[in-house]
Amino acid sequence: MFTPLLLSFFCFVAAGIAAKLFMPSRTITEDGPDPDETGERLVTAADMLAVRAAFDQMLVRKGLVTGNQLDLIRHGTKSSAVVTGMRTTGAAREDYREVELDVIVRKPGGGQFPAHEIALIPASSLAKVSPGSIIDTYYRLGRKPEVAVCVPPG
Repeated sequence: MFTPLLLSFFCFVAAGIAAKLFMPSRTITEDGPDPDETGERLVTAADMLAVRAAFDQMLVRKGLVTGNQLDLIRHGTKSSAVVTGMRTTGAAREDYREVELDVIVRKPGGGQFPAHEIALIPASSLAKVSPGSIIDTYYRLGRKPEVAVCVPPG
């Protein structure tokens, strides 16, 4: 008598597990969207561009980058540069320190050129711009090469 009772119990448990595994947890109706998802939407490329533009304008407003530096970072050629000289000017904004950098910029296609840049560097990253360090740069060649450096906080 114990065996049929035990067998019935396992059948009910197995049926419950099968129902959980193979049956959808919610039913989809034609009435409208799922109430759990009504407030959600995907972020579009236009949304991302608007956020980036607002962030860029905030950086310019605060004086952390110039419009020209921002244009080089967004549209210039990315490369790396070796810092050959660094001098702090003593100026500061928020947690950034103004430094004069002498760098040798490497062109992606080969070759290199010297450049001089005044930039605001996060105070926590000043060691990253000591002579001999390699930093990210963005440049545009012309009569006089334009250069912008990018050193993240850290």
